[in-house]
Amino acid sequence: MKKIIVFAMLTAAVAFFVQHPAPVSQAEEMATVHTITLPTIPPDLKEGAGKDKVMVFCAICHSVDYISMQPHLPAKNWDALVQKMIKVFGAPISEEDAKTISSYLAAQYGTDKK
Repeated sequence: MKKIIVFAMLTAAVAFFVQHPAPVSQAEEMATVHTITLPTIPPDLKEGAGKDKVMVFCAICHSVDYISMQPHLPAKNWDALVQKMIKVFGAPISEEDAKTISSYLAAQYGTDKK
């Protein structure tokens, strides 16, 4: 009788481990390379003089989508934001390019519409 109980327990254990394999070790999991491909979503900036400078300089630090999500601001506020990006955050923008970027932002996303 004892042999039958031991045999039944071993059979049950084997059946369990066949249905529930051992978890993958952390080393095995880390050795597996998983990749994903994210979709490319082009920025939705308005066309205008200076858009190329915005695409180059603003996208160095953040998505240009942040621009279109901002409220429409007066030209002086856009200029102040560009200057803040240069002086506070260290954006590598020349004074000439800063003027071009500020003009673009004011013309396309400003309150001073012509």
